[in-house]
Amino acid sequence: MKRLFVIFSMAALLWWVGCNPAMAAIPEDVQKLLETNECPVCILNEANLEGANLHGANLKIAVLLKANLAGADLGEANLMLSDLEQANLTGASLAQARMNGANLLNANLANADLSGAEMTQANLENADLSGANLEGAVMLSVTLGTANLREANLSGANLRGVNRSQVLFCNTIMPDGAIENRDCAK
Repeated sequence: MKRLFVIFSMAALLWWVGCNPAMAAIPEDVQKLLETNECPVCILNEANLEGANLHGANLKIAVLLKANLAGADLGEANLMLSDLEQANLTGASLAQARMNGANLLNANLANADLSGAEMTQANLENADLSGANLEGAVMLSVTLGTANLREANLSGANLRGVNRSQVLFCNTIMPDGAIENRDCAK
């Protein structure tokens, strides 16, 4: 019953946000996150959280469309089912973060640390993961589309069920340790 309530709540929230795409972050939600490190099901669209210490934060089902999280510490954070479409996570630490089912469509994760992150069924389509550290990440059935993985480290990552046909690879360390240079000329 609790699971059904969470699913219904998430669907209602995503519908509501989808109907109000220009909606900015709710200031009380930003303050709550910074003070308590807890903000599940919060609206944080376009929030400026650059360099914020959000280690271990609970952001489950949060909406962070176009949020600026560059250089933020989100290590061990709960971002399951969160919407981070077009978010700036450049250089952010997401080591050991739980991101299962998260939407990172067109997100900028260049040079981010995603080592050991759990990202099963996350949407990383067209995300910039250039230079990202994904060592040991669990990426089962992740959607990558034309994600940029140039100079990324995927050593030990679990990519089972992932279509890699359109992903950009250049000097990319693959899960088996081999270097993939398929797209260096592009």
